[in-house]
Amino acid sequence: MIRAGKASFKVLPFTMANGEKAYHFILDVRSNRYIDMLFKIRDRLEGFTDIKFTKSFLYRKTQSGREKKQVEVQFDWEANTATYSNFGGKRDPVRIPLNAFDPLSAFYKMRTLDLESNQDLSFPVTDGKKYFMQKGKVIGKEKITLPSGSFDTYVLAPQVNHFSGVFKKSENPSVKVWVTADDRKIPVRIKVRVFIGSVIFDLVSVRYGGP
Repeated sequence: MIRAGKASFKVLPFTMANGEKAYHFILDVRSNRYIDMLFKIRDRLEGFTDIKFTKSFLYRKTQSGREKKQVEVQFDWEANTATYSNFGGKRDPVRIPLNAFDPLSAFYKMRTLDLESNQDLSFPVTDGKKYFMQKGKVIGKEKITLPSGSFDTYVLAPQVNHFSGVFKKSENPSVKVWVTADDRKIPVRIKVRVFIGSVIFDLVSVRYGGP
């Protein structure tokens, strides 16, 4: 086991997107210098959803590591389409169903579900190039102990066959997510298996802001 880097999930104050009040989520992932030699990662993902958590408004992805991308996905809910662009180069819009989410906001959508009674999870997701039903399973409960504390958790296994990037380059990739078995559903461990090996993200700290 070696330290691979850091990831931080952030829920920012409410903002405006598509002329409506919106949640603003950010995920920053940064590999350290040891992993940089294998696959340098400098990624920032941003997702914007309505405050009722029924759909996404906007998605951004910036990669400045081994791969370079400046992605933006605009959601048009009058036309029910999502339009993908990378460094300003736009693709044709793709049709999407109602209540579709971007890849980052889908993670937060999962946390709103009743994991006790919903053993099979499913909702529409789009990256602007295609849309798919993101499926997953609640595979059980587990108590885990980390340096940051002991937690009763649900263990989730999302399907990854639609994931892109390093997942697409890997044979039989997988993801498991441990979230607290309470109303907050805080992710305390994420285990990813890809071609460079198994990467485990363990919770270091949680910080709350605002009132």
